[in-house]
Amino acid sequence: MQEKIRVGKIVNTHALKGEVRVYPYTDHADRFNEIKSLYINESENEIKILGVKYIKNMVILKLDGINTIEEAEKLRDSFLFIDKKNARKLEEDEHRIADIIGFKVYDTAGQEVGVLEDILQYNANDVYVIKSSDDKKYMIPGIKRFIPVVDEANSRIVIDPIEGMLE
Repeated sequence: MQEKIRVGKIVNTHALKGEVRVYPYTDHADRFNEIKSLYINESENEIKILGVKYIKNMVILKLDGINTIEEAEKLRDSFLFIDKKNARKLEEDEHRIADIIGFKVYDTAGQEVGVLEDILQYNANDVYVIKSSDDKKYMIPGIKRFIPVVDEANSRIVIDPIEGMLE
């Protein structure tokens, strides 16, 4: 089985001819113009992309074999994947969310803070959600000032919180 990367989630239908509305899991939504096919959920069957449009922050896809609103509705809440070998090359200091979820998080003094549970994506910047061993959740802005180190080789992240950020 080829390693896959999650690129989006079908959140709704669009119009009546089987198009789906996709929330992209990428900072580069226009990348969908380059994707020729993808996988839905755990399926090993590739589905061709026949058309791509953009409305605000959403991607509208026309998928091969999905021709009615009823067929599109059945795909709601499905995740979309591509083969990792077809993924966009990352710039220095860029990381795929799926690759760093679960990393242990430490402060600059070396104290363990918790585990990276999620990354929320907003227009201004991402927010790292860290879950501590006592089930507290901390929200850290995903900027270099607060997250100076993401060490993929050792599966760890170092944060530099300001006073009150970990309370």
